[in-house]
Amino acid sequence: MTRIYAAVSNKGGAGKTTLVTLLSGEYALRGERVLLIDADARKNLSGWWKLCHTKGNVPENIAVTIAATQRSIETEIARLGRSFDLIVIDAPGVDSTILSTIIRTSQIVISPVQPAIKEIEAAGQAAAAVNEINDEFGSRILHFNVRTRITVPGRNLEAYRYIRPFVAGLVAADYQTTLLETELFERNVYREIQNGLGTLQMQELTETVRKARAEVQALVTEIEQKRADIVREEAA
Repeated sequence: MTRIYAAVSNKGGAGKTTLVTLLSGEYALRGERVLLIDADARKNLSGWWKLCHTKGNVPENIAVTIAATQRSIETEIARLGRSFDLIVIDAPGVDSTILSTIIRTSQIVISPVQPAIKEIEAAGQAAAAVNEINDEFGSRILHFNVRTRITVPGRNLEAYRYIRPFVAGLVAADYQTTLLETELFERNVYREIQNGLGTLQMQELTETVRKARAEVQALVTEIEQKRADIVREEAA
């Protein structure tokens, strides 16, 4: 059965598109057929895809489509979904009426969290939106927070130290959300691949790329492990 994940944050520039491309490259490398849906009006994801074609850096096992309305999202999933193992939706970076459709359609919602107050607040809003939909429809959509654009000096920032207790506070308030242990550091290669260089996994294996790939591999492994744990719990 096709799995559907979504990158959600109502804070523009939070790193959703970068997260989507990183995840898709890793899943594709593992042999999964991945469909990316660009639902953001800024079209950063489809812009990257167009540049990849222009420069001859088209990733294998990945396809991209645009769907910026509720009906088009549902149509594209119905039309293409069975041809793919995984669908990843790049959601709008602002509050939008289609966000509820994107969340309701997904099994996992992932919110990138930078060490800054507005990004942290946006992740909290995404967690609230997921929980509201779960309560309304009796669903079990998972919400994960992943720390992104981390730097070694940044770990000393008050905002960085606030992320873990913030998510713990949401959990204490009965929100179903999780802070993933894997962190994605700020790396120039992430910006470079947005210029049509394909995926991270297609880059020459320099030391920087090696470290970046290790982080993304760990992130995908953690996501799938937590998903499998929930599936086992529900089957028990």
